[in-house]
Amino acid sequence: MLAIGITGSYAAGKTFMLDYLAEKGYKTFCADRCIKELYQDVVLQTQILKLLPEIESFNIGKMSNLIYNNDLARKKLQNFIYPLLIDKLILFKKENANSKFGFAEIPLLYEAKFDKYFDFVVTIYCSEEIRMQRAITRSSFDIEIYNKIKEIQLSQESKIAKADFAINSGVDMLDLEKQIAKLIKDLECRV
Repeated sequence: MLAIGITGSYAAGKTFMLDYLAEKGYKTFCADRCIKELYQDVVLQTQILKLLPEIESFNIGKMSNLIYNNDLARKKLQNFIYPLLIDKLILFKKENANSKFGFAEIPLLYEAKFDKYFDFVVTIYCSEEIRMQRAITRSSFDIEIYNKIKEIQLSQESKIAKADFAINSGVDMLDLEKQIAKLIKDLECRV
């Protein structure tokens, strides 16, 4: 199986592309969904509370606010959760070893040095204006957190430069589908 990482800036269209690929029958893995599942584990919640006593009770909102405003807390949580995420990613790859492709959405792929787990990386991108429009429509939108995420992440330009492929999601659906079809065709040549 070729393992393909999907990354991009906040609200660039990563999840949309991953869901589109899943609808087309490809094997997919979403880091954000995986982490949300991990957070359901009461034992893990207790471990996080010991790691980040400032949040007092396990609450995703409080935790998000803390990690986006406190670099040390963010690093502690990342150092704790990333090995668990890597285990889940490796399991996904093993379980789908007989598939031609496996696509994994990892928002902080380069920042967390997850690129070493992939044969190829695709960066999804669009204009800042479009990203902001998309972000505003989310129920969890918070402008301060949006800006903090932008500070933490590599620039969109850096992600594009590092990637093997780049897809512009700031276009109409037909054009986006053409770009994804071209990506699949290009990947087919590399199997």
